[in-house]
Amino acid sequence: MDELHFRDSQLTRGIYMRSILEVLRRGQPVGAPEMGEYGDRRIKMRRKVAGRRIHVVAAVCADHVEFIPAW
Repeated sequence: MDELHFRDSQLTRGIYMRSILEVLRRGQPVGAPEMGEYGDRRIKMRRKVAGRRIHVVAAVCADHVEFIPAW
């Protein structure tokens, strides 16, 4: 996933970067990490931020980390 797709998903869902970072810093994991289709490890995190429950998927790749605002 590239940065443009991430930003588009974020804006479509009305999720601010500040909320995403809050979920990653203080959120609870949902289930165990799973192997992604591209060989990465993915974990879904959730937290209630500003009255909304936000889910973010973090994908840990060999050389970088990607974030996907889920809902």
